[in-house]
Amino acid sequence: MMPTPPRHPAGAAEQGLKRQKYYVSRKEMVTIKCRACGRSETFSVAELKSKKHSIRVDCACSQSFEVDLEFRQDYRQKSDIAGSLRALSTPRNRARQCVIVDHSPRGLLLAIADPLPIKQDDWLVVNYRPDVDSPEVERLIRVCHYQPGALVGGTFVDTGAGRPAPSSRSNALPH
Repeated sequence: MMPTPPRHPAGAAEQGLKRQKYYVSRKEMVTIKCRACGRSETFSVAELKSKKHSIRVDCACSQSFEVDLEFRQDYRQKSDIAGSLRALSTPRNRARQCVIVDHSPRGLLLAIADPLPIKQDDWLVVNYRPDVDSPEVERLIRVCHYQPGALVGGTFVDTGAGRPAPSSRSNALPH
């Protein structure tokens, strides 16, 4: 099998079959299996990480098919947690409301109601309670994705200090 660039737009169905999704290993390798003949082969996809998340594969059995690649190592968990966010320089009492719609050990996805003056690589402080009985958690994130008036995606900046996943109770910063 050989990976090649896709010949048609991502998302198109292959002969009525749902496109296969493959998870890339931490070593940036993926093992792809042909649905027609069952042959498997492992490829390096390191050069595709920031460019392409789908590839066309040409198998020795003459089958061609497109697959989606998932580079994410930490998988998101859906949530619906009320919180607040603010810039580092913004006082806590001027924080904006948000909803944490999903989280992983490496970051958060926040839903917001109004456009905010933020951009990629900004650092934000996010406060929330993982559950009703938990103490408030305060985390520092770096903005990776921003859709004005809709979503803010960020990775934790404070995970380097050995902090546990955001759903854990012990990751609150001291006040």
